[in-house]
Amino acid sequence: MAIVKYFDSKDQREYYKVRVVRKSPINPTLRVDKLTNKIATLVEAQKIEKNLTREADRDIFSKETEGVKWKTLYEDWNEAVFKKDIFAKTLSITAQDEYYKILRNYTSEWNNLRIEEIDKSKAWLLLDKVDREVSIARRKRLRTAIDSVYSWAILSSRIKGISTPCEGYKSARKEDEKIPEILTLEEIKRLLKSAKELNSHWYPIWALALFTGMRSGELYALQWDAIDFEGCMIQVHRNWTNKTGFGPTKGRYWRSCPMGEQLMDFLKELKLKTGNTKFVLPRFQSWTDGEQADRLRKFCIGVGLPSIKFHTLRACFATQLIKDSVAPAIVMKICGWKDLKTMQRYIRLAGIEVRGATNSIRILPEKEAMGRVLELFGNN
Repeated sequence: MAIVKYFDSKDQREYYKVRVVRKSPINPTLRVDKLTNKIATLVEAQKIEKNLTREADRDIFSKETEGVKWKTLYEDWNEAVFKKDIFAKTLSITAQDEYYKILRNYTSEWNNLRIEEIDKSKAWLLLDKVDREVSIARRKRLRTAIDSVYSWAILSSRIKGISTPCEGYKSARKEDEKIPEILTLEEIKRLLKSAKELNSHWYPIWALALFTGMRSGELYALQWDAIDFEGCMIQVHRNWTNKTGFGPTKGRYWRSCPMGEQLMDFLKELKLKTGNTKFVLPRFQSWTDGEQADRLRKFCIGVGLPSIKFHTLRACFATQLIKDSVAPAIVMKICGWKDLKTMQRYIRLAGIEVRGATNSIRILPEKEAMGRVLELFGNN
């Protein structure tokens, strides 16, 4: 990009010429070269330079995005997330798989569209359709997935001059909040009592989940070297999935879970049974295959308890701690939550914020007066 003053021998006078060259940072073979000469003044040359620069940028973008289709873009995004590209938002394996499946299932009509063809009208109509025909929650996840693809593409300079087509969309529908699955303390005791009496191989797994609030993958990865009997503490720093094997916890940081007397006795007894095995809990195919939620639901139904998924055991643990007046900040540390919004759900479930608030309301007649009323009715 330059402004050059030169002498035209034919016209016998001085002129200015402007040359603007643009190269694609994505594809080095793409190049735009614009030249204008015989410009009378420097001021005019500077104006022309700005215009040529804008034109060159538009031409480069057009060449870069020409032929880039939606399916190619989200496939490349998926690979970038997997490779932990600096411009791609870090996602857990589960979240990445979920977003990829949502994009594949709900945006298939965009697959052969070029990026510049996907405007707000197409995106808003798609979001509205999913909102009405599937669910509000699914629409939210779809929007997050689409926005993630565009965010990566923009930051990595894969696309320029285009923002996410979901921008500005607002749904008129409001999602009704559902009461989360939960078991009462008595139901928790019934679950473990039934599992032990029926000699279920899930018994130690469910018990340890309810004692610690650990996730299924964290329990699967738990080894005896993480159990500190002397310090009464469990170090939670490993996780396991049937797709990626062993790795860090979901939040990618370690945490400590204190052990009470009953948990200590439970683990010591388990240690005697398992001998010199590396892992704390038993292994069997249904757990390895990821069927823990289905197996727990079926067991609960079979023994007359509310049907719950495995992750609900974690919620039961948190709720019981809160009911026992353990500070929410401590519960968050034990469970590994950083988001206070998640914690608030369990505080509401435990009812500690409103407990005792109605004790002062005394509106029924006194017992003596009620006795006279009963006598009166009894005489009739």
